[in-house]
Amino acid sequence: MVDRRVPVMVRGGLQGVPMASPKRATKSQRRMDIPLSIPGAEIRLPSIPAIGFSWRIVSGTLSLFLILIFYLLWTSPVFRIADVTVTGLNRITLKDVNLELNLEDHPIFTVDPQAITAKITKLFPEFSQVNLEVRLPNKVFLNVVERTPMLVWKQDGRTLLIDANGYAFPVRGQSTNLPKLTIEAHSAPLGLTMDNVDSQAARFLPADMVSGILSLNALLPDGAVLVYDQEHGLGWKDKRGWDVYFGEINNISLKMKIYNMMVSKLKKEDIKPILISVEYVHAPYYRTER
Repeated sequence: MVDRRVPVMVRGGLQGVPMASPKRATKSQRRMDIPLSIPGAEIRLPSIPAIGFSWRIVSGTLSLFLILIFYLLWTSPVFRIADVTVTGLNRITLKDVNLELNLEDHPIFTVDPQAITAKITKLFPEFSQVNLEVRLPNKVFLNVVERTPMLVWKQDGRTLLIDANGYAFPVRGQSTNLPKLTIEAHSAPLGLTMDNVDSQAARFLPADMVSGILSLNALLPDGAVLVYDQEHGLGWKDKRGWDVYFGEINNISLKMKIYNMMVSKLKKEDIKPILISVEYVHAPYYRTER
């Protein structure tokens, strides 16, 4: 038996059975017709709405989701830097470094390790190495290697510190742990000026000159003060009242021997020099007041 609640359509016509007029399906609906065993007759099921698929809707939804995630990451306190762990400091204080870093409470995603490394290297010429590491969710680690000052260079009322490799850097703050070895300079070596080391580390002296200065300092008479002059090179102020110049730091032992011989000779002859030079071992000389 055919269920009379379901409309039955007859195609081609049956004798005595009226034909149902077909209805046009809309775009938003899909029609399903099921044929029956009776020739020309079929059952029409209710139309099912067609669900459309749009990539624009998917793309828009995904974009809104990503914006929401980005906003949550940017504003979440979980991803904000509480402080920076700094290791390797000796003379420089943590406060000085943090003041220049200025990373506290910043989102971790804004940290550019390469840019910050370059900035700290420039601002702190005392550091020979700077390494910055960022770890999620909010950790920043800064490791530095400080230069060890070997001598103090004073010139034109200003003071620099020199390490074993000849790099110079300014004295920061009221430093009290300065090297005892001090050079009173009348000019800067290698054609440099004091301004060369105000903002970045600069090779101020050759490394062999630094080692030579340390060696010469060990041979100086008590109370002598090392000096440097661009014309005469390295020397010292003797407490007996004259200047001594050794020029380039080479043949130190031989130059010291010649110098002591000259001092003995001048003392015997009762000559009071104002300058003794052994810059050239084959042509030492002295100068007296006129």
